[in-house]
Amino acid sequence: MKGTLTAAQRRAVTGSDPVTGRLAARADVCAALAAHGLAVRHGRSGHHGYYLTPEGLRLRADLTAARPDVPPPGRPAPAADTFAADDGTGTAPPGGPRRAAEVATAWEGLLRIRSLLLDGATGAPAPWERDRPVHAVALALEAAGCPAARPGSPGYTVTAAGEREGEPRIGWRGAPDGTAAIRALARCAELLGRYGWQCTEHRTREGEPFLLVSPSRAR
Repeated sequence: MKGTLTAAQRRAVTGSDPVTGRLAARADVCAALAAHGLAVRHGRSGHHGYYLTPEGLRLRADLTAARPDVPPPGRPAPAADTFAADDGTGTAPPGGPRRAAEVATAWEGLLRIRSLLLDGATGAPAPWERDRPVHAVALALEAAGCPAARPGSPGYTVTAAGEREGEPRIGWRGAPDGTAAIRALARCAELLGRYGWQCTEHRTREGEPFLLVSPSRAR
C-alpha cells in the first residue's frame, strides 16, 4: 500500500493527530486516502473531518516506526499547541468559543476512534484511552461541561493515583462540606459510567471523598 500513495498522502498519514487520527491535509488528499480505505469522513454537518481507519493507523505506525521525530499513536506531539484536557490541577486554559470548539473536536475524535476500533461501539474506552486514562477521563468531564477546580471556584481534579500507577483519581475541591463533595463526585461517576468507566468511592485519612476510575469490565 505504501508504494501506491503519493508523497502528499504519506505526509498526511504521518502528520495526523497521534491521539485521534484526525487528518489535517487538503480535502483532496483526505478523499484519496478515504478511497484507499485508510481514512473515513465523520462529523456533524458543517464540522466534518477525516480520521484514519484502523488500517490507516497501522500504516501510520509503519511509516513512523523509523522516525523518532514523529510521536507514535496514542501519545501527543511535543508541540506547544497540542490539545490537553483540563484536569483542574494547573492553569486554566483560555476559555471562550475557541476552547469549546477544541474540546468538541477532541471529544468527537475520541468517539470516532472508539467506533472505528470497537466495531461501532462508543460506550467503552479505546486502547489509547487505556494508555492515557487521566487525559481521557478529564476530557470526558470537560466535554460534558463539568467545572474544573479553580481558586475560589469548586470543581473536579483528575490526577494519577499513587495507589495504582496510572489509575485516575477524581477529587472535588471547593465544596462547602463533605456531603456536597459526595454529591458532585456521584454526578461525575454517573457521567463516566455512560462511557465505559467504572468509579469506586474512597476516602482519605482526613475523611475527604474521592473516586478511583478504571475501564469497565463490561464490553
